[in-house]
Amino acid sequence: MRSRMLRTVLLEDDPHARHVLRIALTQATAQPLDLHEAETVAACRALLDAAPCDLLLADLSLPDGSGIEAIRHATTLSPRPTVLVVSSLADEEIVVEAIATGASGYVSKLDPPEEITHAIEIMFAGGSCISPAIAQRLMQLVRRQGNTCTPQPAPHAQLTEAERGVLQLAAQGHTYRRIAQINGIQPSTVYTHVRHIYEKLQVSNLAQALYQARLQHLV
Repeated sequence: MRSRMLRTVLLEDDPHARHVLRIALTQATAQPLDLHEAETVAACRALLDAAPCDLLLADLSLPDGSGIEAIRHATTLSPRPTVLVVSSLADEEIVVEAIATGASGYVSKLDPPEEITHAIEIMFAGGSCISPAIAQRLMQLVRRQGNTCTPQPAPHAQLTEAERGVLQLAAQGHTYRRIAQINGIQPSTVYTHVRHIYEKLQVSNLAQALYQARLQHLV
């Protein structure tokens, strides 16, 4: 039986970035892709309205506006597509706005291609993903905010020494590939550690994991 095609909309005006993301998409899933590309917010909205979409990959700096507008439009649709931001913009407030608007993941264009591919895999599986570099910026925002609120930590997590080491390196902004190099292990092993960390901290992405880890004095 033939697999269902995954309808994907790619919002990106840079030809090189589109090429890189096309490759990442084909490597992220074994299912056939129904890929549609847009270079403007207006064109993206039209593609989203044309038929139900599984995944929207969105840049934020477009010729006719912000990708945030496309994300906001995507949240009004039913079924609602999963949204992954792939952007060179890493300002904390912009990241927070994108996630608050409806993005399930946020990665940097400067991340290694394999990490972008892994993020897309997670999106197709219904998860969420924030790259280590972006998560570090969010941690800086949390630290600046100080004690303006009193968040409740998850139950104290019993992380292994290896998991704690991965988390500490991620908090420093290292990519998963770099963490693997530092520890002399395979990137797939790092991904396994990260998955276990998410489960133990009861979170769904790296930003939440680092936030909970800080509350529990793990980093």
